[in-house]
Amino acid sequence: MFRCVARLFLYCFLGGFAVGLYAADAPQTTSATVSGKRIVLTTAYGTTLDAYAAGPEDAKRGILILHDRRGLGDYAKGWVDRFAGLGYRALAIDLYDGRYSNDPMLATQIMTSVDQESVNANLSAGLDYLKAPGRKLAALGWDYGGGQALWATLQDPGAVSATVIYYGPLMTDLARLRTLQGGAVLGIFARRDVWITPAKVTAFENALREAGTAPLTVTRYEADHGFANPATRAYDRKLADEAWLKTEEFLARHLAD
Repeated sequence: MFRCVARLFLYCFLGGFAVGLYAADAPQTTSATVSGKRIVLTTAYGTTLDAYAAGPEDAKRGILILHDRRGLGDYAKGWVDRFAGLGYRALAIDLYDGRYSNDPMLATQIMTSVDQESVNANLSAGLDYLKAPGRKLAALGWDYGGGQALWATLQDPGAVSATVIYYGPLMTDLARLRTLQGGAVLGIFARRDVWITPAKVTAFENALREAGTAPLTVTRYEADHGFANPATRAYDRKLADEAWLKTEEFLARHLAD
């Protein structure tokens, strides 16, 4: 199913949707200061992956950050630092085996080439790193990473208390969604999104509610795909700030002691 979604995105891209999505000279960082550190994680298969971690070792809240289709760069790392500043133990992991590109065509080729089973192992390794006694966990991502935030939760639903999806690929597989075990989900979407269309969002809402295992909050903005990312031409600062406030409140509520 994931490969079908990825191929659909590639077709949209080649049809002109993603051309110019990222401005070449746009800023990529959320935080001006990068204060975390690079670490290497090992999966259950014995493979390794790069990651970037920051925040108090004894934090009561942890968050797994999933990068967009470009790969693990300063944008995702900036969010790790931002959450670390809020008292989280935060971690961003590389789902692309070291590959990264600001070129839309190459980034999409990388995205569509990854194997979801291998990515799932990386997601599990990230969650395992964040686990600590008394700590509640969340998963959050944008674009490609938004879909991967949901996949992360599905790898270990009992460990993740909150999932945040910013305009990422969705699923309607009831068998999978029924495994979520009550962890809350927040979806941030754009009404003018030609990839994650309003119809797809509605189908996801209906499926998750039918599954009956995770409370869902959906917020739709009058915007285009990528509106929360300063590196996109769709960026809308006002709406991005509003979405961030909703995200912060959602996480504070569901990760409360």
